[in-house]
Amino acid sequence: MDLWESYKTSVFLCHQPLGDQINFAIISAQNPAGHLHHPQHNLTLDREFETELDEAHIPYRTLIGASPDLSFQEKSWAVLCDKHKALSLALKFRQNAIYWVESGQLYLVAALMEQQGYPAEEHLGPYLARQIVLQG
Repeated sequence: MDLWESYKTSVFLCHQPLGDQINFAIISAQNPAGHLHHPQHNLTLDREFETELDEAHIPYRTLIGASPDLSFQEKSWAVLCDKHKALSLALKFRQNAIYWVESGQLYLVAALMEQQGYPAEEHLGPYLARQIVLQG
């Protein structure tokens, strides 16, 4: 399964539910261009991304993007900004794609991958069907 197909199956783990009444992006700073990096390097990228959001006064929450069986998990960010800004951030941090949630619907939106011939965006269904709220 290629990365785009894998991305289409992701679920999202969070400590606080994100409603479907707001539009937001889900962006990771980890593993740029889909290449796995050492955890320490990913931690550095997360700090840089958080600093970028703080300096721009963009509201966010952390969450985890994961494979459906939870065997792969990657720290990500629910970012309350418009889609254009989200894609700009994704490209700056060399991300293949982002998720965009609008009116409760989840979309996979190509960032770097658009240059590789992948669709600009693909509708994945309701966001809440992919959200897993962690207890405690």
